[in-house]
This record gives sequence, C-alpha cells and structure tokens, in this order.
Amino acid sequence: MCDAEKPVTPTTTEETPSVPGWVEPALDTILATLPFAADKLAPLRASYLDCLAGCGRAGDLDMEHDACRKGFLRALVDTLGLAPDATRTLEQQLEKLELDISAQV
Repeated sequence: MCDAEKPVTPTTTEETPSVPGWVEPALDTILATLPFAADKLAPLRASYLDCLAGCGRAGDLDMEHDACRKGFLRALVDTLGLAPDATRTLEQQLEKLELDISAQV
C-alpha cells in the first residue's frame, strides 16, 4: 500500500482549536465561586471552552464570545438552577475573561 492509499488518522501533533493555556485555570477560579460541585460543572465548562476555542480570529470575536457566554449562562440556569444574582456576577466575570482573551489574540 502506498502512502496515498493509507487512511488518514489524527495524531497528537495535529492542530485543533483551543483556548490559550491560561484560560482554563482562570475559568476554574471563576467557577470555584459557584455553589456547584466540579463534576456537575464539568460538561458545561467543557462546552463553554470548546465554544471559545471555536471562535474565529478574523470576524467579530466579541460577538462570538457573547454567544458562548450566553449559552453557558443559559445552561447553568436551566441545568443547575443558577440564581439570578449569581448569574449577573458570573456574566461580568466571564466578560472580563473574554476581553482578556480578545486582547491577546
């Protein structure tokens, strides 16, 4: 079998969208203030990070971040019952995190 006929398989060196390395610990610090166990937050956290990682670099990054944040907050409210006051505080913290991401892109 020649190289052209071999199936393509991903390797650990292939590029996949990701957020800067400092984002996950910063998000974890923010989420630690919430009254939910880490295992309950884990799937929602992962989804939010995936959304941020998928945001384009050329378009309106702030608009894309807004969509990620709103989806994350909606999931926290719908799934875990995050209180309105906590939602507003968290939204402000996430907005700052997203501004920091935008500043470094």
